[in-house]
Amino acid sequence: MRSVLVVTLVMLCSNVIAMGQRVMDVPTERPSMIVERAPGPLTIDGQVDAAWKKADPVEFVFPWNDVAAEGAQSTKARVLWDDANLYLLYECVDPYLDSEVLDHDGPVYNEDAVEIFATPNPDNVTAYFGYEMNIHGTFLDYMAFKGGTDRTKSIHFEWEAEGIQIATTHDGTLNDHSDTDRGWILEMAIPFENFRHLGGTLPPKEGDVWRWNLNRTKGYDGQFSIWSDTGTDQANFHISDRFGHATFTTNVAD
Repeated sequence: MRSVLVVTLVMLCSNVIAMGQRVMDVPTERPSMIVERAPGPLTIDGQVDAAWKKADPVEFVFPWNDVAAEGAQSTKARVLWDDANLYLLYECVDPYLDSEVLDHDGPVYNEDAVEIFATPNPDNVTAYFGYEMNIHGTFLDYMAFKGGTDRTKSIHFEWEAEGIQIATTHDGTLNDHSDTDRGWILEMAIPFENFRHLGGTLPPKEGDVWRWNLNRTKGYDGQFSIWSDTGTDQANFHISDRFGHATFTTNVAD
C-alpha cells in the first residue's frame, strides 16, 4: 500500500505545481533573512502573540499571478528558534478557506497549505526536508534529493519527522465558497533533531546559514506565492538552488 501512496503523491504533486504561468521578471538575487532567538517559551496555539510580534516578517511574492488584477492573497511568515526547535508562523489572507485532508501525509498541496523546504547544509542544496501543512494542521513530510525539475523522482515520502507541533486558527468558514472569508494562521515547532540527516550544526550557532524556501499553495480560486522566487515559467516550488538564505543569530528578538 505504501508504494501506491508514494506514486500517487508524486503524480499529484507534479500536477499541482505545473499550474500557473509567470507574470514577473526573475530576480537576480536570492532573498535573505535573519533568524533571531525566541524571547521566551512559545505556546503553539495558532495565535500571533507578543513574542511573534517581535520577529520581523517576510512577505511572499507572486511570480505566477497577476495580483494587480486579482488582488493579492498575501502571506507573511515569521521564524524564531531556541535550542530545541525551529518555530514558524504564517499569516495568510484568504477569501476562500479550503481544507479537507485530515490524514497524515495526505495531499494537502491540493488545497490551502503552507510549506517550508529547508536544509541546514548550505553547501548541498540538492537535498532538503519538506513540510507541507493545511488549515486543519494536517501535514505531509519527506526528504527530497536532487532538487530541481525532476524532483519528484527523488522524494522519500517514507521519512517521518518526530515531535512536530502545529496549531491553526481561521477566520471564516471552511469549504463554503458561497461566502467570503478573511484568512488563517498556522504556527509550527520543528525539533532540530529532524534536520540531522543532512549535515550542519544542530542546534545552529551564531552566523550559521541555512537554505530554505517558504511557500503557499493555491487551494480554491487562490494563488501560488513564495518567499524566494524559483525563476520558473510555471509554478514550481522545488528548485532548491533558488532557495533563500537564512542566517541564525543568538540575538533575542525584541
